[in-house]
Formats: sequence, structure tokens, C-alpha cells
Amino acid sequence: MEFLKEYVQAVEEEIQSLQLPDRPAYLYDPQRYILANGGKRIRPVLTLLAGGMCGRSVEQTMPAALAVELLHNFTLMHDDIMDQAENRRGKPAVHVKWDSSTAILAGDALFTRAMMQLQNLEDEVDHKKMSAIFLDGINAVCEGQALDMDFENRVDVSPEEYLEMIAGKTGALLSASLQMGGVVAGADDEVLGNLADLGNTLGYAFQIQDDLLDVVADPDKFGKTVAGDIVECKKTYLMVLSLDACNKEERKWLQECLNNKPIDQPKVEKVIDLYKELGIIEATKNKVDGYYSRAESILERFGESTYKQDLHKLIQTLKTREY
Repeated sequence: MEFLKEYVQAVEEEIQSLQLPDRPAYLYDPQRYILANGGKRIRPVLTLLAGGMCGRSVEQTMPAALAVELLHNFTLMHDDIMDQAENRRGKPAVHVKWDSSTAILAGDALFTRAMMQLQNLEDEVDHKKMSAIFLDGINAVCEGQALDMDFENRVDVSPEEYLEMIAGKTGALLSASLQMGGVVAGADDEVLGNLADLGNTLGYAFQIQDDLLDVVADPDKFGKTVAGDIVECKKTYLMVLSLDACNKEERKWLQECLNNKPIDQPKVEKVIDLYKELGIIEATKNKVDGYYSRAESILERFGESTYKQDLHKLIQTLKTREY
């Protein structure tokens, strides 16, 4: 995404200039490690774009953008522990490279440092509103994570419940990222509402698209095992739609699969065949397209600017991604 290079570079420079102490290394080395481990930096870029659309410069909006990125990395450190994930961005997860206690403490400190970044905003910014949006966002992320964990032990998750989980786990931080850019610019409640709506809509689109790509992506481009979500019995949008749409016999078979993970390859192929027979893949594609179209429609409520143009390009790029 070359058109975002300037924003990403600005975020990277700020991250690299963070004055993290050398001691205690137990606390700060893991923070340096995860922050240096890359990532697309989409969330802070959204903050910068929203601030720009509402009339503020990248420099004025940067403390809020940096707060968002530090917060995001805090959630990754803790998520990896809960998911027992071995790797993050192609490298050992923090809790693997060190241990779980270290990762928990370093994550807590990174969350605190994210809050501290908000103190660097200009005095004219409504700090109370900024903190409220930031904290509401992280609370919603925690709720979404809790729902996701609850779904692991259930086979009766409805499509509506799944969308509720996405709204928290994925959409909430995207929504907060955009709104925080608006708050820096002193945007009114109507504009903030549009930014919140845009973030939530992109969250739905992105996560459901992820679920879809797990089944239909080109293995050479995908970068991970195709149908890995099915193997691991994850409650994706496609799976919960299938459980809702299939007949009694098919539902019983699917539930048995989910209760006996991991699923072997013949059963994985049978699940994919069931998706096709029920029209689940096409329905999911339509759902994703619908959300991206809605995001583009919301964006049209904002005045013309280079920031708006770049955000439109970002939506188009996400819409057509293959991995």
C-alpha cells in the first residue's frame, strides 16, 4: 500500500523514538521486541487519516495514533497467551521468547504507556472525550475477546452472536482509532458518529473477509494453511451460517466435528462441500461486499481532501485483498 507509506513511516519514526528505559530489561525488552516486529500499522494510520479529514495535521494527531498502536500491541501480547499462539508476525510470540508472566507484565506496561501518550495531545483537545472513547474501545475489545473464548465451548453460536463478537474484538478498536482522530480535530458528535460507524463497518468487513479467505484463498498467496480455521474447529462466520442453515442431520455431523478437533482432511473437504451446497461461500462474499460498499457510502459524508482519497484507496485495497 504505497499510498500509505508516508503515514506508516511517520508512525514508525515515532515508535522508534519512544524513550523506553533500559532497566528493568524484564519489563522493557519485550515491549521493544513486539514494537520492532512490524505490522501494517493500519489502526494508527486510520487515526491520522480521520484527523486529516477533520482538519488536523499528522503531527497534531500523532499522539492519539501512537496511543492506538501501543494499545493494539498490548492486546496482541495478551491474546497470544490466551490463544497459546507460538508465533506473531513470523517470530516467536513474547510469551514464548520469554514467559507468560513477562508477557502479561510487559503488556500491562504497554497499555499504561498508551494512556500516557494521550497526555501529549494539545491542551485544546477534549481530553475527557478522548479518554472516554479510548477506554470504551478497549473495554469493547475485552468483551469481544470474552465472547470469542465462550464460543470455543459452544456449538450453538448464532450469526447474530458472531457479529456481536466481531463488533467488539475487531470493530471496536477500528472505530476508536477513527473517532480519536476526529476528537483531535474537535469534530462534533455527528461527525464522530460517522467515524464510529465507518470503523465498525470496516471491522465487520475485514473479519468476515478473513473467514472467507481461509476457505477460498490461493494457497501460494495466503501465507498460511488454507482451511486452517476448519481444521481447528473455529466458529467462523461461514461455520455459524452453516449451522444455522443446514438440516438436522447435517447439523449433527457438524457438531460432532466441532466436538472432536482437529478435523482431518477428508472431513475438512466435506465441510467445504457443505458450504458450497448451502450457498454459504456466495452469501459470505455478498456480506463482505455489502459492508465495504457501506463503508464507501459513509466516507462520502466527508468533504474532499487527500486524506479522504487515501482512505478510499485503503478501503478499495482491503476490499480486493487476497490474503
